[in-house]
Parts: sequence; C-alpha cells; structure tokens
Amino acid sequence: MKYVIWFLMLVSVGWCITLDSAINIALKNNTQIRLSELDLKRVEEDIRKAKAGILPQVNISYSYTRLDSSLAFGFTPQNRQSYALQINQSIFDRSVFDAIRVAKLTKDLQSYILEDVKRVVENQTKQLFYALLYKKQVINLYKENLSYWEENYKLTQAQYKAGIVPMVNLIRSKAQLETAKAQYEQAIADYKKSLEDFKAYLRLKEDVDPEGSLEFVPFEEDYQSLKNKLLEKNSTLMVARKNLEVYQRRIDLAKDAYFPTLSGFVTYQGSTGRRSLSGGTQWIEGYTLGFQLNYNLFNGFQREAVLAQANIDYLKQKESYIDTLYTQEAQLKKSLEDILSLKAQIKAVESSLEAAKEALRLSTERYRYGLTNQLEVLDARNNYNQTLQNYYLLLYEYMSSIANIERLTK
Repeated sequence: MKYVIWFLMLVSVGWCITLDSAINIALKNNTQIRLSELDLKRVEEDIRKAKAGILPQVNISYSYTRLDSSLAFGFTPQNRQSYALQINQSIFDRSVFDAIRVAKLTKDLQSYILEDVKRVVENQTKQLFYALLYKKQVINLYKENLSYWEENYKLTQAQYKAGIVPMVNLIRSKAQLETAKAQYEQAIADYKKSLEDFKAYLRLKEDVDPEGSLEFVPFEEDYQSLKNKLLEKNSTLMVARKNLEVYQRRIDLAKDAYFPTLSGFVTYQGSTGRRSLSGGTQWIEGYTLGFQLNYNLFNGFQREAVLAQANIDYLKQKESYIDTLYTQEAQLKKSLEDILSLKAQIKAVESSLEAAKEALRLSTERYRYGLTNQLEVLDARNNYNQTLQNYYLLLYEYMSSIANIERLTK
C-alpha cells in the first residue's frame, strides 16, 4: 500500500500538462530557439550595415597647430587652424546592391533556420512526452500487478493456515510479492528520471503530470502524398534550398570586382593663413566638387581566385543539398515502414493480450479452488504483464514514428 501512496503523491503534487501546452512552453523557453532568434536580429543589423553603402558618407574634421616662431614664416601663421566638411556619395557600385541582396537572403535563411529549430524542439518534446505516458502506464501496470500479488499472498496465507497448501507455496507467494514491490518501485524511479529530463528540456522547476494516455491513432497516408509534403514543407530542406540560393548570390557578389565604381564628393574646407607677406592672419575658405572613377585592372589574380572559391563553395552546398534531400527521404521511408510494421504488431499483440488476460483469469480461479499449482498462476501473470507492457511499448513507438513523420512533412 505504501508504494501506491508514493505514486499518488508523485502525480498529485504536480499540475497537469497537455502535449500542446508542453510544446508551447518548449517553444517559448528552449535555449536553441532563443539563440536562433538572436541570430535573426543580428542578421537584420547586417542588412542595415549593407544599406550604408548607398547612403552618403559625411565626415567633419578640425585641427589646431601652433608653430615655433622659427618655423612660422612666409604665408604660414604661428597659430594655424583648419577644418573640413566632406560628403561622399556612391553613384555606381554593383557590390553594394548585391551585398544588400545577400544580406536579405541571409535574413530569410535565418528565418528558415529558426523554423527548423522549432520543428526539432516540437518533435523532441513529443518524444519526451510520449515516453512519460508510456512509463506512466507501466507504473499502472505494476501497481495492478502488486495488488494482484498482495491478494494472492493473503489467499496463500489462508490456504496455508487451513493446511491446504504446503510451506513452499507461501514462500513462493511472498517472494513474488517482494518482486512485484521491487518492479513497481523501479517503474516509479524510471518515470521520475524521465520526468526530470522532460522538466529540464522545458526549463520547468515545478513538477508536472502529463495528461493523456497512449492510444492507437489510425494513420493511412501513402508514401507519395507524404513525399510531396516533404518536398514542399520540410523545414530542413527549405533551409538547404535557401542556403544554396545565398551561395549563388555570393558568386554574383564575387563577379562585381570586374565592374568599375563611380562616386562623387563635395568638400568645404577652411584654414587660417596669410594672403600676403605683409597681411594679417585670416580664414581662407572654399569648396571642391568632383567625381572619382575606379577600376581595378589587375590585382594579381585575386578576384579570379575569389570568384573560383565562390563557385566551389556553391558546388559544395549543392552536393550538401542533394545529400540532405536523400537523407530526409530515407528517414521518411523508414518512419513509414516503422508505422506499417508497428500497426501489424499492435494488432497481433492485441489478440495475444486478450488470450493472456483470459488465461490469467482461468489460472487464478483454478488456484483459488485448489485445482492448479502456484507456478501456473505465476507463469500466467508474467505472460500477461509482459504482453501488456509490450503493447504499451509498441504504442509508444507507434506514436513516436507518427511524430517523426509529422516532423518531416509539416
């Protein structure tokens, strides 16, 4: 009875949590999602930095110099001041506009990465949640098993006192009761450890009690429809495709080194000086206006090397994309095969479970009326426990496989 009390205390101190609630909490608290959101903000600043190339650059400077009397002669005053206000404006520079395009594509890429991380977190939350439901049902199984052997031990005690069964039956019954207690305690320990992993992943401090149970959910989608969804919606493939697009644009950015650049500038400046040898110090001010055309005729094949590297990087990413595509399709096929296999196993175990339950009922009744020995009851109970636990395990694996399909196609 004390083990039952432990389990009731375990599930009563925490608040109930559904799968949807767990996913929402995980999406809010997960560290990788927060880091990815910060990376997205950082990329947004890269766009602003790239746009700076099309805006005018304004600089202002001022200087003061005092010369020794031996150096101040001619038109040079002893106290010299100067200032300059300069505005530079890029008129034509392909690299600036391509850099902005790359920055925007990188932002889109980071958005896809964030979505992919969310899908990973959602799937992992489902796996942890289903594991808790499985272990919770195992606890219920061993709680029922413990109650069964407690009743069996009481019955055997009464039969022994009445001289119906020998001492060995009583010893056997007590040993099986102790085994049932140990199994129940182990099931609780396994559940508590999994619960701690679940809480750590969701970054929760208080205990929670997962709501629901593992149940068979029909799954009838065929491979072709799932593959179409994979190609259209799979977040990992979307990241790979967008990453390939970024590297394609970087090739264009490398080609910009073959184009000239044109910029204009306006400068207004002033300095103190003498207009004549006999005149006093005064401010001499004025402006300059001009254009500057730059073209790199030869830089030691540096731009050729940069362009070649950009093409190589693109080809590497293209191979990586193809590899990712094959990997995702392989995972889809394996998950679908798992589901088909598990459906058949679940159906078979359901029939075995019904037979094991009936065999246990008959063995228990025969033992109660002294028509069979305790070993038959022990075998029947162990077979029922093993079959039921295997059924729960298959349901857990089945739900996990569906979660993997959802991860790949949604």
